[in-house]
Amino acid sequence: AVASEGGIDDAKRRGDAFARAFSAHLARLMEEPAAYGKLMEEPAAYGKLGLANLLELREECLREFQFHDAYRSIKQRENEASLAVLPDLLLELDHMDEGTRLLTLIEGVLAANIFDWGSRACVDLYHKGTIIEIYRMSRNKMQRPWRANDFDIFKERMLGSEGKKPKPHKRALLFVDNSGADVVLGMLPLARELLRRGTEVVLVANSLPALNDVTAMELPDIVAEAAKHCDILRRAAEAGGLLVDAMTNTLDGLKGNSSSVPLMVVENGCGSPCIDLRQVSSELAAAAKNADLVILEGMGRALHTNFNARFKCEALKLAMVKNQRLAEKLIKGNIYDCVCRYESAPAS
Repeated sequence: AVASEGGIDDAKRRGDAFARAFSAHLARLMEEPAAYGKLMEEPAAYGKLGLANLLELREECLREFQFHDAYRSIKQRENEASLAVLPDLLLELDHMDEGTRLLTLIEGVLAANIFDWGSRACVDLYHKGTIIEIYRMSRNKMQRPWRANDFDIFKERMLGSEGKKPKPHKRALLFVDNSGADVVLGMLPLARELLRRGTEVVLVANSLPALNDVTAMELPDIVAEAAKHCDILRRAAEAGGLLVDAMTNTLDGLKGNSSSVPLMVVENGCGSPCIDLRQVSSELAAAAKNADLVILEGMGRALHTNFNARFKCEALKLAMVKNQRLAEKLIKGNIYDCVCRYESAPAS
């Protein structure tokens, strides 16, 4: 946090004050886990303080001491590095057949999800190689079967079988996670594939900064840069208003003369690496009304929260596990195991 503001004396003073305040919060919670009732989801949960609560407490505490985006410079650097290699990745994808491309896209999302400054194991990796070296290493390790391995079911839903082509989804909500390779080399190519198939895509991102998670305010600029190298993204971004007015709400009033399905950005009303879908922004609630596919990406949104959530539409949960305790407790696996869980829509 101090480094994000150049290490000036005022930042150091506020950093020391934050350290004392947050340490005091943690010390009290060690003694009395139910001390902060507002952090509890419901009365029955008293005494059960979850990781999501601690992450939210930390972000609130950082903001209290005027650290509004501690990872800003890191995010900008990783976005630039990832955008530089995006054209080569898109060219590689376009030379594949549909089945190979879909698997490569899902592998890419899982591989790119390794870029998480909330994981100690992943932070250690950053000191051993460049962002592209780490991404390629991660891609090379994407060996199936994954710990949760529903890709073949998802592939059949997307591509069909025995010559039968399924209808494309009408609107997909893509809950994105980290800046840099995660969103640029992982989720944007997947969004592009859905757009290619005629599906409206809504990128759902945090309203407030948390760790190195990308925010809704940052996404339009990233999309605009990516659109310079891809006609599919450019047309969709124009149809969704991203290349005109970044935050224009076009969900209920799309351009009638547009020849492309729209790519849109919506904020989720959250400022945490996790998300409680009972408490979201009105914009996200409106966007969700016509959605028939939800894609949750990342350890916080797809595993820590919502791994066992059931939706009224199809859902795909994608994440690389970067915490040993979570790996053992949730999926009975190991660190760097991958999760690809697909759930079809319940029968009406």
